[in-house]
Amino acid sequence: MLKFNSILSITALILSFSFYACDEDNPVNDDGDNDHAEAVGLVVLQSETEIVRYENGAVTGEITLKAGEATQLSVLFINDHDGELFSPDEDHHSLDWTVADQTIADLSQDGITAAWEFQVSGEKVGNTTVELKILHEDHADFVSLPIPIRVTQ
Repeated sequence: MLKFNSILSITALILSFSFYACDEDNPVNDDGDNDHAEAVGLVVLQSETEIVRYENGAVTGEITLKAGEATQLSVLFINDHDGELFSPDEDHHSLDWTVADQTIADLSQDGITAAWEFQVSGEKVGNTTVELKILHEDHADFVSLPIPIRVTQ
């Protein structure tokens, strides 16, 4: 009987911890993680003029420059709640990208102090694409569809 009562007590203790862990007030399981960027699209600007928009699963516009030249661009993201443009919090997020063919065009932030600005360099004539990303710690909160880059003579 003592063994049965011990097993019953241990089972009750384990169940009480299980119910506590599933409590909605548990900060470890907070689904409302406000550190994540809530972007659903983006706008690329050149001297405050919109040249590319990625919204509703479609990319319009392109980044165009000449071979041997570079241009400085900035990016704003489209908020999923209200469609407003925003820049993510720099303390928790950073800009990243993947260029399909870096022999045609390359991106960098060398010498640029603004977190959401970057430079595109035309390496040689041709077409490539870039995916722009919002990084949050070790993962991407947002990745765009490929954005066309056209490098001319």
